Amino acid sequence: MAEKSETWEEDDREEDFRKTGQTCYNREKESNDNGNVFDCAFHPTRPLLACGLSSGSIRLFQGPDADAPFDRWTIDDRFRLDNASHIKCLAWNVDGTRLAAGCFDGTVAVWQCNGVDDSTIPFQAKEHNLAVFEIIWNRWNCNLFATRSRDEGELQRILTWNSDLNEPVSCQCLELDTKFVWDFEWISSTRMAACTYEGTILICEIGSKVPVRRVSHPGVWKVRWHFALHYLVSCSTDGSVKVWSKNRHQEVGQIQLENRVYCVDCHGLRSGGSALIASGLEDGTIAIWHVTENRLQILSEHLDAVTCISFSPDGQYLATLDNEEKLIIWSTENWVIIFHHFKPANENWNHIRWNPTSNKLAISSNSHEIHIIELEDEFEDCISSHDEEKST
Repeated sequence: MAEKSETWEEDDREEDFRKTGQTCYNREKESNDNGNVFDCAFHPTRPLLACGLSSGSIRLFQGPDADAPFDRWTIDDRFRLDNASHIKCLAWNVDGTRLAAGCFDGTVAVWQCNGVDDSTIPFQAKEHNLAVFEIIWNRWNCNLFATRSRDEGELQRILTWNSDLNEPVSCQCLELDTKFVWDFEWISSTRMAACTYEGTILICEIGSKVPVRRVSHPGVWKVRWHFALHYLVSCSTDGSVKVWSKNRHQEVGQIQLENRVYCVDCHGLRSGGSALIASGLEDGTIAIWHVTENRLQILSEHLDAVTCISFSPDGQYLATLDNEEKLIIWSTENWVIIFHHFKPANENWNHIRWNPTSNKLAISSNSHEIHIIELEDEFEDCISSHDEEKST
């Protein structure tokens, strides 16, 4: 039996908002006239936010430290493409030494970020025929990443790239016999899982041009790797969320929900807590699967389909976004709402990205602005410290 959370009235929510001491506030940082922001990504270790612009450049916002309010972060425009093209997606590698970008014209570019030659482009190539919609770095190999595009009329392709500066640039094409690849995820240093239009999860191996294994999950929509459990997690429009073993790729767990599942995210074992899998449903509910406790909890606050869901790196918060572009941040300690916000009417919010210290959340919006949500207690502490420094 699923455990259902309380429904909070507006006054109750604001009271809890103050009581928890985890209040948030919203800041917007303009990108001037350099174009719209289609994606953004925080550096994995440094107070640095990269924004991909439609002008073909990367705008960097750099802070003195992770706790500094975003309006004190400075702008740096050193990263640019040789041939300007709208940047659709971008991502840092696991150690923050590479930044990769995918463009609307099919170009893929990589910059190095080692503090010495940060503006150098190790390579820039156009291997995709249409816009690059997704870039995912391998977490076990900091030089390896994969890209996906919508190459209509052809076999769906995922390209894997080796960005090692000590080796020649290499690109391998995985041709997948499917109408469309909905999502993909690295599951080891050499393997990835891709979910397809036909309801199949394909396990692909670097060095093999065809999948090495296929498993069936009808209606599969998203796949995620659970780093604590070492399982692959998939969700489906048939309402199911499944867990698969790493080596044999056999189903080892499942929950069945009452509505289509559009998004899923995972977080590891917390101190004294359970490994979590969160799913966003078509009816606006959020299913929290406490996997190690085999317990299901339902959160009901969104009024439209939940399309984006993301745990903070420290696991203390869960950010959810629905079709009406309502953003909610939940405390995972007691599953109460600590922040909610509606998007401006003239924007389309695309991605929500946490910073590594879990005190900032960035939202790209297909506009000239990047929205930042910050923890207010961190902000107030920083303001007090800054004022004290000015007075001395």
